[in-house]
Amino acid sequence: MGDNQRQVIRSEENVVEGDPQQTVTSQTSVGTGVPGAAPVGTPVTGTTVQTSTTEPTDRVAQHNVAERVIDPAGEKAASVNWLANVIWFIVGLMAILLVVRFILLAVGASETVGFSQLIYGLTDWMVAPFLGIFGQSFTYPGSAGTGVIEFESLLAIVVYAIIGWILVKLAQLALGTNRTTSTVYSDTNRQTRL
Repeated sequence: MGDNQRQVIRSEENVVEGDPQQTVTSQTSVGTGVPGAAPVGTPVTGTTVQTSTTEPTDRVAQHNVAERVIDPAGEKAASVNWLANVIWFIVGLMAILLVVRFILLAVGASETVGFSQLIYGLTDWMVAPFLGIFGQSFTYPGSAGTGVIEFESLLAIVVYAIIGWILVKLAQLALGTNRTTSTVYSDTNRQTRL
């Protein structure tokens, strides 16, 4: 089998538990004389009767079937899904930071406050490739300073989302996940009283 072919592994097991059926044998001797009537040393004539009975026990037979499907394409699809989740997490985190930056700039938040400094410091490199693309930003008096409508932040969100989508598609092409199957495991257990 090749590395990319689907495999089915099946194992069956029969287990019999419990004590086997028991046979009880008893012997009974029957004599033809009256005890004590014959002189000592005289043999007593008689017959021996042997009876046997079979007693049922709690014996259980189990039939176990385990089946496992190994599908390399399913494992590759799981890897691509994990990678896609990581990419979309990073892109989503960047988008959230850029939205917060856009809002802080739009309301004219003070750049000397710690939170504003943190957000601007984290997002300056993300917006840097797009600064000046729309010319001069629209400014107006804000709550604590001058409010700025920075369309470059919104453009950065769109561009990074497109880059994330392209990276996910490239990962799917590189790993060759052209079918969506998964690994399946089933276990069947059947008991029968004997």
